[in-house]
Formats: sequence, structure tokens, C-alpha cells
Amino acid sequence: MAYVIVVLFAAALAGWAVHARARRFPGSLALAVLPRHAEDRRPLAQARANVRSLEQIARSEESGARAEVTRQEQKREEDLRAAARRVAALEKPGRGKRLDALGELTLHEHVLVKRGANGATRTLHLADRRVRIDSGDSAYYLYVLEADGTPERTKYPRRTGEGEAATGFTEDRVRDFADAVQGAVAKENTFRATLPEQLKQAQHDRELLEQDTEAVDRARKRYAEIQARNKANPRLAEARTELDAARMEWRRHTGRMPPP
Repeated sequence: MAYVIVVLFAAALAGWAVHARARRFPGSLALAVLPRHAEDRRPLAQARANVRSLEQIARSEESGARAEVTRQEQKREEDLRAAARRVAALEKPGRGKRLDALGELTLHEHVLVKRGANGATRTLHLADRRVRIDSGDSAYYLYVLEADGTPERTKYPRRTGEGEAATGFTEDRVRDFADAVQGAVAKENTFRATLPEQLKQAQHDRELLEQDTEAVDRARKRYAEIQARNKANPRLAEARTELDAARMEWRRHTGRMPPP
């Protein structure tokens, strides 16, 4: 059964190929397919091949130039979006990236977020803060102080128990977290001190990007030049004239006009 299907498929494929050849070389089936008429078909076939080759070169050039236009347009849009995000991040820094967390406190680039037992949160801006640790008999106390000395205290019970049953916090872990907070405060102070200049520069950079269309304009100009050059290509015009002549000659001999 499979053999029969293969044979039928091959026959159908061969029939389709003959039909396609007959359409390209109309007049008689013998003229279209038999080897002895190869020389009769050659002028028309060669003229078609010349036109196809030149058209393919033109399409390839235009496709590459059009792709470059798209690439430059997309790059400009991406650069503009990145510049806009940069300005927005400086205008409204928000919390920033998450850096660390311990107990009720979560440290971000610009703030500390404290979540109470009832789920309520408080946001402590890092600028001009100071950090201090006190140790008690049963807990460590992390103080985050405002510039005027007003404290925000967070309690960390001392670690008790062993292994999986252990609860609480070690002194090293609390001190490491305090150091991380103090380091983030130092970076935030620097960030805030330079923020006006950073924002001014980011806005300036965005304006320059908005005005700069040179790369896109250059790509579009090249695409237009290639289109115009291909449209006026004398070689392609000559090849098409030769193809028209070959088609007319075929019709003169067969009475049938072949397709281009």
C-alpha cells in the first residue's frame, strides 16, 4: 500500500512539473518538455533568468537597507525609553533595589521598610540617618536615628536553641545588617547630594536623543537611494526589454504569448 502511495505521489509530482513547464513555454507539450527543443527554449529561459537575477539582487539590496532603517528606528526608540526611565528614576527614586532584610526591616537602596506584627508598614528614608546597636540580656536593639536624634528601634531576640529548633538572631548577623544599613545611608547621602546635577544631566541627555535623528535619517536616505537606483537600473531595463523580445519571438513561432 505504501509503495502504491509513493508511486501515485511521484506521478502527481511529475504531472505538476510538466504542467508548470507547459505554462511557462506554451504552444505544445513537446516544445515545452522534450530535450530536442532545449535550444528553442533557451533564449526565453535565459532572458527570464537574467531578469530574475537582477531583480533578486535589487530585492536583496532593498531588503538589507529596509532592515537597517528598522534597526535604527528601534534602537532610537529603545534609547529614548531608556533615557526616559533614567529621568523618571531620578525624579522619583522610590525604594530602589532590595539590598537585605532582617526581621521586621527590609533594606532598599533609598529606604528602610519596617513591617509591624499587624502587617502595617513604615518607610524610613535613609538620607542623613545614623545607626546604633545596643545589647540587652535577651535581645539586640537596632536604632535608626534621624538627623535630630529621633530613634526608630527594632528588637532582635538573641538566638536560642540549636539546629532547626534555633530561634532569634546572632550578634554577628545583627551587626552585619547594621553595617549594610550604614553603608546604604552613606551611598544615599552621596546620591542626594549629586541628585540635582544627575537629573539635569539626564534631562539634557534625553533632549539630545530626542533631537538626534542622524542615524535614522542616514538609513532612510540610503534606502531611498537604493530604491531609486534600482528603479532606474539600465541593466534591469535592458534585461526586461530582452525578455519582452524573447516572449514576442516565442509567440511569433507558436501563436502563444508566454508569461514573463
